[in-house]
Amino acid sequence: MNGPGLITHCWHAIGLSFWWTIFKVFNRVEVFGAENIPKKGEPGVMLLYNHISAIDPFLVAVTAMPFFSPIWWRAPAKAELFDVPIVRNIIASWGAFPVHRGKGDLKAIEKMAKLLQSSVVLIAPEGTRSTTGELLKGKSGVGKIIYDGRPNKVIPVRVRGVDLVLPKGAIMPRVGKKTQIHFGEPMLMDSFYALPESLETSRKIVDAVMEALGKL
Repeated sequence: MNGPGLITHCWHAIGLSFWWTIFKVFNRVEVFGAENIPKKGEPGVMLLYNHISAIDPFLVAVTAMPFFSPIWWRAPAKAELFDVPIVRNIIASWGAFPVHRGKGDLKAIEKMAKLLQSSVVLIAPEGTRSTTGELLKGKSGVGKIIYDGRPNKVIPVRVRGVDLVLPKGAIMPRVGKKTQIHFGEPMLMDSFYALPESLETSRKIVDAVMEALGKL
């Protein structure tokens, strides 16, 4: 799969610069585990982050996604966002694709497993936002994506404080807040791949992901 073109690269650079300013100029970010961030152009990496704010993936992008990446960085977004043409075009240009939440979207699961072969994929395994900051139970569909896609690296990513920058219901980001992002070591998944394909195996995989997130 081809990477972003020149125009898309420039668009991404504008977006990254905007969120870099939000997080690193008007607010403060502490980054831990930077050595675990994927190298520029490294495909087959899945970044699994906890979900506490609508702008979580932008913090991940600001701290991990390189400018002018030769490969796409992809992320699922709720299908309802794609019903609005302007919003659809903007988020699609950033590598987002629609997912029908709570419906066992098999097409989206297959798509994410396929995208892993040539992209970096960002997923919130909880599937919904935590209103308390505590980790929620992971979705077994994420375990199936990992099992089917066999990513080269599965990296847990814990974010904190993002909900202070953009609380639920807010439109404008706050300033003067402190956020943290911790990139964990790549998880060892071979023992799970040796198991038969089943819902139980998918559950074991996502439970291991949530356990790894809990240790960060």
